[in-house]
Amino acid sequence: MQIIIPLHVSGIWIPYYSSSPVESGSMGIGLNLALYMKAAVNRGLCRVVLNEREVFGDLARKICMDAGVSAETRILSPVDLGLGFGVSAGVLIAASLGSYLLAGRSSLKALQKAHSLEVENRTGLGDVIAEYTGGLAVRIKPGAPGIGYAYRIIPKEQVNLLVTTLGPTESTPLMLSRMNNEILELGGKLLREIIETEDISMFFEYSKTFTRKLFNYSYVDDLLRNTRGVINYYLKKSALVIWVEKEFAGEVSEYLKTRKLKTYSTTISQIGVTVAYSTKSPQKN
Repeated sequence: MQIIIPLHVSGIWIPYYSSSPVESGSMGIGLNLALYMKAAVNRGLCRVVLNEREVFGDLARKICMDAGVSAETRILSPVDLGLGFGVSAGVLIAASLGSYLLAGRSSLKALQKAHSLEVENRTGLGDVIAEYTGGLAVRIKPGAPGIGYAYRIIPKEQVNLLVTTLGPTESTPLMLSRMNNEILELGGKLLREIIETEDISMFFEYSKTFTRKLFNYSYVDDLLRNTRGVINYYLKKSALVIWVEKEFAGEVSEYLKTRKLKTYSTTISQIGVTVAYSTKSPQKN
């Protein structure tokens, strides 16, 4: 079984905490990228292997025990954990969904399990439902799939993106601890305006406005100042998403590479979480 999961970079997020993990989560909006985690799930030793490194050992065992099956999940991802691309959510989606489907159990319950583990381990709040939704995903009710609610905005124009990582960053719990009432109120106001207009330009500008309250943009502003073809950009932890004019995409990409930044050319994903059945292992990009 193969599972494909888009990387996701939130632009605005408003945490909500409940006594129940499946009801906790966040409202917000973010981009699912046409950069994918690719997982192969088969019966075998209960473990999760991400880019040839075993991860989330305790969580893997919880998933296997709850699903009632011993499954090995092997995942290839363009980027690693902890950088702002929703990789932890993708890992848990792959392991949960693969294990539950192998056991003949509900995919909805599998996604709710992945979301609950994200919340309980403080690795994320809204990435599971966003990655499941795909596209430019708007989360208007917090919670796991089946409890929260998210939908996809279809942009009115072509969106050419360059994404890169800026190196080590703070943990998700530390970042969330710095969100005060002023930031939360700002996020709610900006989110409502984006929902009203469904304007991709507004999404980028307001995501940058919101994330400037949480992250240091000084390096990014200097990096992209006077760079031809850059329409807009925003930063989430270490994840930098740049909207570029198509004719300048190659030039901007080469410039970033001269600054020792590994850069991916992509766009908005047209799919969310997708399952296929195959005996082949996922291939490296």
